[in-house]
Amino acid sequence: MNRTLYVALTVASSLVFGCDDRREADASSDGGSAGASVTTAGSPASGGSDGTGAERGLAESHADYFPIGAAVGSWHLDNLSDVLDRDFNHLTAENAMKMADIHPAEGSWNTAEADRIADFARDRGWKLTGHTLLWYRQTPAWMFEGITKGDSASLETLKGRLKAHIDTMIERYADVVDNWDVVNEAISDQSGKTYRDGAEGSTWYDLFGSEEYIYWAYKYAYDALEARQAGSAGGKLYYNEYTATVKVDKILTLLGSLEQQGIHVDGVGFQSHENLTWPSTPDLQTAIDRFVAAGYKVKISELDVTVYSDYSTGSFVPQPEVTFTPELEATQAERYRRLFELYRQNRDAITSVTFWGISDDRTWLDSEPVAGRNDHPLLYDDAHEPKAARASIMTF
Repeated sequence: MNRTLYVALTVASSLVFGCDDRREADASSDGGSAGASVTTAGSPASGGSDGTGAERGLAESHADYFPIGAAVGSWHLDNLSDVLDRDFNHLTAENAMKMADIHPAEGSWNTAEADRIADFARDRGWKLTGHTLLWYRQTPAWMFEGITKGDSASLETLKGRLKAHIDTMIERYADVVDNWDVVNEAISDQSGKTYRDGAEGSTWYDLFGSEEYIYWAYKYAYDALEARQAGSAGGKLYYNEYTATVKVDKILTLLGSLEQQGIHVDGVGFQSHENLTWPSTPDLQTAIDRFVAAGYKVKISELDVTVYSDYSTGSFVPQPEVTFTPELEATQAERYRRLFELYRQNRDAITSVTFWGISDDRTWLDSEPVAGRNDHPLLYDDAHEPKAARASIMTF
């Protein structure tokens, strides 16, 4: 990796990891400045009708390609259920299934929001992504309490806690989850190092002294699924990562190590927090091709397109807030069109495409990497009206 790319990747990591943090997500504005899109149903921004007078939805238009998902919480179910029903047919719990949220104490579970999301999907015959069973962030303190680095007895205690968590999650949600982000963001952002270690915030790696914990997470997930029904783990075990296009070698090293230990991971989630120009579609295609050649599926797990490009400059120089002009909206729409053109060309490899949110008034990018800077990364604007980006991926 050249130095410019490495610096860009390192700064990108500080942007991307915020998307998965409840604090950033909850800090999003509920009423920022409205987007400049056309706003009437059936208009160019909405994508038009199906020819019978009824508005055609995004999921319906991609029925022959892949499911179209959205990352949601209770707020989305309360405020955007009509949009969900119109455009989506797959869900990810944005925060509600993360360990710290759903399992805040060893003997205490907080399943209300996750159950609500799961029931919303069940009622519609949809499926969920199980996000996520193990992540170096948002792990509750009790998980590591009393664990001594390198001590075999206390590591057995830690493994037992992890297994119990995974067993309970799979027992509760396996009927509605069709893929599990078993491990999230375990790859290092630093050149010359494969795995995220203690210096990069991973207590899991620090306590084990290696990436061994990754094996146990997949082993426990596989065993829990197979215990419910033989063969049911097939196709459901994923690894999820950001800036996947520049981490292909490292991810393949991780997956190859698991294969050598008897664990087959089915696919890789590309978080796909993109900007208007990066990564290029050729780079995305090359990454997809390499994973497919190695025997893995790909899912687009956390898609949005920021209108800023701070992190790709090689050093972080915050850009001032921009006005979402019709010209900028058109540029973003074209970016989405090209991305979906690529996804559709890879329909045999891509198992789902999931947006990290629905509308611009509820996006982690309003808080990261610049707190309070209004961004416009999704298909619906602050007023919950469809943008040109939606229309651009409806017509093909």
